Amino acid sequence: MDRRLALSIGAGFASLATGVAVGVLGMPALAVISGLFGLLAAIAATALGARTRTAEEQLHEMSVDRARLRRELDALAAIFAEEATRRNTPDQPTGVDSVENEPIVDPVSGLLEQQFFKVIVQQRVAAARRQLQPVSVVIFELDGIGRSEPETQHQALGVLGAVVRRTLRECDAACRIGDTMAAAVLEDTAEAGAVWAAERVRGTLHGSPVGDSLTISAGIACYPSHALNAPELVDQAGRALESARARGRDHVEIAQPD
Repeated sequence: MDRRLALSIGAGFASLATGVAVGVLGMPALAVISGLFGLLAAIAATALGARTRTAEEQLHEMSVDRARLRRELDALAAIFAEEATRRNTPDQPTGVDSVENEPIVDPVSGLLEQQFFKVIVQQRVAAARRQLQPVSVVIFELDGIGRSEPETQHQALGVLGAVVRRTLRECDAACRIGDTMAAAVLEDTAEAGAVWAAERVRGTLHGSPVGDSLTISAGIACYPSHALNAPELVDQAGRALESARARGRDHVEIAQPD
């Protein structure tokens, strides 16, 4: 038994016994002793309650960390399972362009390769559904770079990839999804958090040495606010990106619920 609990119980009984003695014997001095025992019991109970709350908070933090690690392991397992399936498919092409030779990390942007994007979204939405948590997709596109030379596109995408990697959390995942586009999957993140993350990327890009000439547009969609499955979530983020582009350069838009 916890010593604080034993002390609280003992002090409580002592206070009760002293109070009874005061009533029976009519000794006022015992009333003071009874009050002191009562105060001691209250202090011990308060200390025990504080310790219990601290233990509960630590247990909650451990549960959150365990769940986060479990989700990360599930994401990695899904990615490697998808990769193994692709490699074992008999009709995959051979040669330098085969899946076996495709890197996990895109060498230009430093982000995950495009083939992992849909797998990650599917896995994160499934996990969010089980745990009743939101998940958001943010699609970034470099403004006005689509018709530039490939070397210029690569340089711009490298800058965007570096900003995204530096800005997002470790539990988030980001992939290159096109010549001038990247996408981030934000775990346990609702609309407000996704907007904050997108604005951080945009603001960090503004503060970079190329901030005067390089801007991005971004579209955001959140499960379950805008979509209830992974394909629809990506589609809604794409539509939001189209709305952002329609407003001109350097805008962030949120998907509109149907």
